[in-house]
Amino acid sequence: MKRIKNYLAFCSIFALLLAGCSKEETGEVPGDPASNATLSFGAILNQAERAQAAQKAHLADFPVCSEATPDHVRYVLSGPVNVGTLQNPAEVDISPNPGDYDDDGEDEFFTLESDDLELPEGTYTLEYFAVYDDEDNLIWVAPLAGEELANYVDNPISADGFFLSAGTKKYLDVDVLCYDKRIVNEYGYLFFELETFKALDFCIFGNYCDENGRHFVASYSVDVWVYEDGAKGEQLYNDVPNNVEIVDGEPTADPVCFALPDTSADDEYYFEITLLNGPGYTSDDAGTVIRQGVITEAEVRSFFDGDDNLDYYHFREGIEDCGDDNVPIFPDPTDEAMVYKSCLKSLNDSGVVAFVYAKLEGNKLTTNTYGFDTTPNQMHPQHIHGFADDSNATCPPESAADDDEDGDDRFISIPEGAPFYGPIQLTLNYADDSFPMSDANGKFEYERVFMLSGETRGLIDPLQRKAVVVHGRMVDGEYVATLPVACGQLERTN
Repeated sequence: MKRIKNYLAFCSIFALLLAGCSKEETGEVPGDPASNATLSFGAILNQAERAQAAQKAHLADFPVCSEATPDHVRYVLSGPVNVGTLQNPAEVDISPNPGDYDDDGEDEFFTLESDDLELPEGTYTLEYFAVYDDEDNLIWVAPLAGEELANYVDNPISADGFFLSAGTKKYLDVDVLCYDKRIVNEYGYLFFELETFKALDFCIFGNYCDENGRHFVASYSVDVWVYEDGAKGEQLYNDVPNNVEIVDGEPTADPVCFALPDTSADDEYYFEITLLNGPGYTSDDAGTVIRQGVITEAEVRSFFDGDDNLDYYHFREGIEDCGDDNVPIFPDPTDEAMVYKSCLKSLNDSGVVAFVYAKLEGNKLTTNTYGFDTTPNQMHPQHIHGFADDSNATCPPESAADDDEDGDDRFISIPEGAPFYGPIQLTLNYADDSFPMSDANGKFEYERVFMLSGETRGLIDPLQRKAVVVHGRMVDGEYVATLPVACGQLERTN
């Protein structure tokens, strides 16, 4: 079993989550049905989506799951009859004709029949399980129970084994992880099913500032849950610490990275970061949660910088002058300010995604906007919209473009969107009245602190009933700065 462990450590693989089940059904098996059973595997694979080579040294050489077609499985099975060895695993081919056999919208791959998997009754243990492509490249492997990567799956390979009853056909699901390249090797079962899904990496780094303003590498631990139906669900990670080491007399640490399940739904995750005492400092807040909250799948993806780079969330804790988090995605639970965010989705088929974070302390409003896939090298106006009677501002449906207010039913214009999100309550511009300019990749970042008048404070309050709209895209070869391209409702996060 060390072979798998060493390979995982060497390759720095991405993790996946697998939901497994097992069942038996009665059926004829070749040979003597009184003494033999037929064994088959089924698995649902969640590929991990990771940066292949991050710019930062501690994130280098992370692999990416390939798009290779599953071809065969390699496996080792021990029991009354041993099948394969770690030095020479058994193999079974995967059918080249996948299909959506359970009508769930995903194609399933199945292993072909193998005489090696017609087995005598008894208890068996799966020792090794890996999937390869037709060029014999390893891409998926089942993790071992007790290893760190076993936390990423529901059912890691266990020494407990499973029982095969004579005269039955048993289907056993196996949880697997994604490797450098996606390959399918023989899995060791007569019947094998793979359904591919993805997972996303998210990394955290922190600094702590003492009362003298000195910065230290923070020690902390992280808990992560699935967030669904407005509440914390299954816990994915429990009390995972970072590892601070002393190198040349100075503390240093890598970010802590997590593989988050990426299903077909709009996934959300709940994080709690707990401060710990670390090398060079002690804090009265040690042992308390310093950041907590929900982040969306789209927010996680915003930390992917192109195809090759993965940035991390960087928090700063301690005195007020310690500095701000690089992206304010998690509020401080002890903060008395009201904290809001909005995940803006595309309007007018623009493909634009944006995130807005707002912090309201009395008449002080701190705003941050991060825009992605906007029209490159252009200025993008943005505003907080709402209604004077505090009715809920919403984002317009695509059908709003058919109102023909502007004579063009292709796009939602400002007059066509206004009945849904209301007039402008606050313009998110700079002090010189300009707006954020996107870079060559269509990305922009904006930050401004407003000291609001009593009248403006009244217009934007309550912020959870307001919406944010970003504007600007190309139409018929011309840049139209007023056209809405993304919209999202603000929600309070603390």
